[in-house]
Amino acid sequence: MMDMSSEVSKLLKRLGAPEHIQPDPPAVHRQKIRELQRRDEVIKSNEHRRRLNNALFGKSGLNAHFLSCSFENYKVERADQRKALDVAKRFVEKFVELSAVGKGFLFIGTPGTGKNHLAAAIANALMARHHSVVLLSVMDLFARVRESYNDRSLSEERLIAELMRPELLIIDEIGLQRGSVDEMLWLTRIIDKRLYGLKSTGFITNLDTAELQKVLGERAYERLLDAATVAVKFDWPSYRGNKGA
Repeated sequence: MMDMSSEVSKLLKRLGAPEHIQPDPPAVHRQKIRELQRRDEVIKSNEHRRRLNNALFGKSGLNAHFLSCSFENYKVERADQRKALDVAKRFVEKFVELSAVGKGFLFIGTPGTGKNHLAAAIANALMARHHSVVLLSVMDLFARVRESYNDRSLSEERLIAELMRPELLIIDEIGLQRGSVDEMLWLTRIIDKRLYGLKSTGFITNLDTAELQKVLGERAYERLLDAATVAVKFDWPSYRGNKGA
């Protein structure tokens, strides 16, 4: 017969409980064991997810500046900025539902308008809820693709599998790629795989819709719109310009 006290003691030790914490009376051992086992499974799951996330493009891809971005320190001076903030917050609140159907977001607008801040705030808020998020530039993405051409250990299938791991993949600077046919095929493939694999993808671009459609081509542009359940246009003056003034 299982020694309940011994099992509880082992779990307490594994979870780092202080030595003065002793197992409860026998009547509550079984419930306590289930609670501790569930907690242990959550810790292990989160650690496993963190290791996978760290292995892909180096941690979350967020540099030190973006790690400090939050909804609270997003600067709001206009009604449309407030709307953008509210959309970002709702995306986090509804993320489980949205990710279940593979839907993400598109932030579009000129440089310095806070697109990256809100995207990073989304990433940080989701990671705080133990979701896996990776943010990388489209240039870094295609650098990784080019690596696969010369690295025999990194097949196309393995690279696609890596890009499928994060629950949310945010691709920054869409439109700054070289625009080769190969890149467009890869981008379309990644968007399709994540959309039909029910994984959310976020997109950030400095181009307007007409420029973005021209750079991506009709098919990639349509797939991007399919993958983005919400699109926010950041069309107010640059924060950087205001700061300089």
